[in-house]
Amino acid sequence: MDVAVYVRRGARAKAIVEIAQSLGLPHVLDLGGLRLDKSPYLHAVELDLELAAPPSALVMPPADDVYKPVLIADLLNVRRIFLPPPPTVDDLARVYDEAATYGVEVVWLYGRPPLARPEDVEAVAEAVHPRAARIVYDVVSARSSKEIVKTLVSLQGYMASMYLSNRKGRRGPRLPPFDVDGVINYSDVVQAALLLQWDGQYVLRMAPQFADKLSLQVAVLNEIAETFRSAGKASKKVQRMVAEVLDEIFASSGLE
Repeated sequence: MDVAVYVRRGARAKAIVEIAQSLGLPHVLDLGGLRLDKSPYLHAVELDLELAAPPSALVMPPADDVYKPVLIADLLNVRRIFLPPPPTVDDLARVYDEAATYGVEVVWLYGRPPLARPEDVEAVAEAVHPRAARIVYDVVSARSSKEIVKTLVSLQGYMASMYLSNRKGRRGPRLPPFDVDGVINYSDVVQAALLLQWDGQYVLRMAPQFADKLSLQVAVLNEIAETFRSAGKASKKVQRMVAEVLDEIFASSGLE
């Protein structure tokens, strides 16, 4: 399984990166608080001096100059960036073209225009390029396991990554995905992803105060995957849920 750890830039970042390294996992570095008001070269130098280990991807804030995030990633030799999509498809196309020139993959945060719905993603893929519609799905924003599975079925060809974190309610810190107090059943989610043969990256994202639980989260994730491989199938509950979602999608498309 392709698994990474989400790390937010700050005082605890170094310690969390060290935990990820001890588990043999890459990390995705969130630079959301970075003010892109300097030359990309200066930003890159400062970040290079700060980073204890190179990230596998950068989570970048929106920028007035849409090319800055791409250039900073290239200067740091990071080949993937996560970005909130710009407001229009034309803007998105410009960022994608610039990134492709540098050999940087852009992965857009799914759920906001012009990538708010599955049909939006398909429209971008058709209008620009299929790889221009690569997305990361923040699962914690979903209202039910069925909604998660439906999104995965609809967009698995475009979904590069999933952020896995849990919650008790609409507010509060991000809990570890397999926290017993969380409302999302990640055993079902992961089984559905395995059943659908989704081959993207699981990014474990939780509030920094839960960093000591990373090892357990990875162990549970691997155990679910191993159980699935041993059995050769998902639980009956997950099989039914996936079948229901597929039936609904086919019915709405008129392809029954």
